[in-house]
Amino acid sequence: MADSPIRLIIADDMEPIREYLNMVLGHEPDMKIIGSVATGKESLDLAIKTLPDVMLLDVEMETPKAGVEVIREVSKKNLDIKCVVLTHFCDDETVFSAFEAGAVDYVLKNSSAGEILESVRSAAREMSPIRPQVAQMIREEFRVMRAERAALVSTLNIVYKLTPTELAFLRLLAEGKTQREIAEIRYVAPSTIRTHVANILKKFDESTVRDVVKRLRRLGIFEIFHVDFEEGEVENQ
Repeated sequence: MADSPIRLIIADDMEPIREYLNMVLGHEPDMKIIGSVATGKESLDLAIKTLPDVMLLDVEMETPKAGVEVIREVSKKNLDIKCVVLTHFCDDETVFSAFEAGAVDYVLKNSSAGEILESVRSAAREMSPIRPQVAQMIREEFRVMRAERAALVSTLNIVYKLTPTELAFLRLLAEGKTQREIAEIRYVAPSTIRTHVANILKKFDESTVRDVVKRLRRLGIFEIFHVDFEEGEVENQ
């Protein structure tokens, strides 16, 4: 890389952006722009044909996630191309989807010309940094994941203590059945349902059974356990 210029493809559906990038990058002696295109499809076709060192891609081109799809295809084909996202979007979903697809860097379009140049050079040297904004997103994602894991473990410990009837009752509530309808389905008296509700609330330490159902649904508990309503058996899938 030290002896030859960085071979680069630019992909952005906005012509003024492409012209700006061509001006900024095209005058650098260590860079050579081998293509400047407006769509993800064009950029992928050109990348397969020319095998550049770096691709500088917008996320939203002919489709909202065209750039991410290009990066994913480059990764799937095991092409030795470093993909840098250059976009206006900085929401968690877009950032994480780009890195998950295989991007090595994520730069906002309001970044300085120097930052954009450095992102290309760092990508070519396989030394792309984790930018402060992205690092903060990653830390927050880990914090949420740890909290969700703790909530799941705690809830599973309670669910394992439920009777098959109590779990079946909660599943019916999650399906939108009322307590009166469940009493009819299970051929039990309303007082029996009220007893189940009291036992469930005590085990979960929640104020309403609706809160329990919301908690189980959010954590995907109903997908983990299967209840045989006829036999009253619970299977852990």
